[in-house]
Amino acid sequence: MLVQFIKDTSKMKIENIKGSTFLIYHEHEDYKLPNISNIEYMKFNKFKTVYSVLEFDMLIFLGLNRIITSSNRCNMVNDFIQTMTRNIPKISIDTSPFIGEPWRVWYHYDVCNCNKFNIPHGYAIETEWKHWFYRDRNDCRLSGDNIKLFINNTYSNLKQIDFKYNFYEPNNNEFKYYKNLKNEIFNKYNSKKLWINNLLKLSNKHFGLKLNMNSYIETNSMLDINIPNLGIYRFVIEENLRRMNIYNAVVGSKN
Repeated sequence: MLVQFIKDTSKMKIENIKGSTFLIYHEHEDYKLPNISNIEYMKFNKFKTVYSVLEFDMLIFLGLNRIITSSNRCNMVNDFIQTMTRNIPKISIDTSPFIGEPWRVWYHYDVCNCNKFNIPHGYAIETEWKHWFYRDRNDCRLSGDNIKLFINNTYSNLKQIDFKYNFYEPNNNEFKYYKNLKNEIFNKYNSKKLWINNLLKLSNKHFGLKLNMNSYIETNSMLDINIPNLGIYRFVIEENLRRMNIYNAVVGSKN
């Protein structure tokens, strides 16, 4: 399979190695190198300084989640990886489909030239995701129901996630605090991003919680945590469920 999400990367199995093959890896502690003969191992930090003079027939990327990020995606080396080597066979290995926002899963399939998104660049898929995240649109190609239509050549041995949570009805004082906080934030800021971020940050502080958009991946159970049934937390829980469904759809795909 061209895209693999596996728990122990040292146990990756690569078949049909072609000629001169390089395994390009990120030096994060999560990424364990396999023992594969007839390939050359190279740190990404070195690869990005010598890629233009290398000769190779195949590339294997270990840790693409950390190799291509939102901050470095316009670097020339990433343009080389994504667009200038379309005729070169590539494989992407990682320990998770994405880190943070799920639109980043697109990079694995774009690099390996095996996606069906019909998306030309990362900004386009990120924009579609943002419109869905902020509820400007009702659906997205990345949703748990849709994403299986746009990915292929995927193998994973990761377990699907079962995220659970428990709401309680806030008392009058809690509801009054939240109402006043919301009015204050909405009057102070003029963007959805700032509304959400500040409302969540201050609500977490007040209620003694640590909820964020990725809580689903940090714990498989929140039954012991009482979450006040307030607008910001309903939004956060819904977002966690969206991301969990995308994660589960990708790691559970058999294609």
